[in-house]
Amino acid sequence: MGLWHGPRPVLVVDDDAATRNAERSVLQEDGFRAVEASDGAEALQMMQHDPPALVVLDVQMPGIDGPSFARELRMALRHVPLVILTGAPDPRREADRCNAEAYLAKPFDSIEFLRVVKRFAT
Repeated sequence: MGLWHGPRPVLVVDDDAATRNAERSVLQEDGFRAVEASDGAEALQMMQHDPPALVVLDVQMPGIDGPSFARELRMALRHVPLVILTGAPDPRREADRCNAEAYLAKPFDSIEFLRVVKRFAT
């Protein structure tokens, strides 16, 4: 499988398919290329073949949790921004645990979501 030579994607990592679909739709409607992973392990594998411009991460997932994924991300791709999208009661605390550049609460507002993505992905 060859490397993608177009614009780097926004990688959406969430175990909830409906949330991933909503994120992908918003991103694609605004001209971003979005790729999805249903858990941290899948996301780490995808990053090797198609390094993202930005990762949008759900913190509470089975398997590799948010902080563990964030550590792996920083080791693999040090300069890729990380945005936390979480339903946790204190999104800022979750972002701090992951050393994320930004955070959004679920359910997300699509305008705010795009504002944050544009701030870090371009």
